[in-house]
Amino acid sequence: MEHLQPLNRKGKKMLRKIEENEKMDVQGLQLPFGCTTVFDPGWEADNSGLGVAGGCQPMERDLYGCYGDCWWAAQVPDGMNKYPEWHQACPAAVRDWQKLKFVDE
Repeated sequence: MEHLQPLNRKGKKMLRKIEENEKMDVQGLQLPFGCTTVFDPGWEADNSGLGVAGGCQPMERDLYGCYGDCWWAAQVPDGMNKYPEWHQACPAAVRDWQKLKFVDE
């Protein structure tokens, strides 16, 4: 802590506790949690190299990177299919967004 100086009351209180070797109330997590151990390079762009142009619609390319690992586990299905007519029920997205469906009924 030689190079850092506290600027507010909370910082000064923390510094005092550290100097007095007082046990802190809150401690950081000691092991990786959730998706911090997942390495998934390449999900940012599609196979054409044009960003998300070839990804599934309407949620784009991020779904391919998340359904197999541990990202958004409750919200993402086990697999994705492309439905070319997904937008037909929703001509005005601002007004009709609730009509969008991800799986054909």
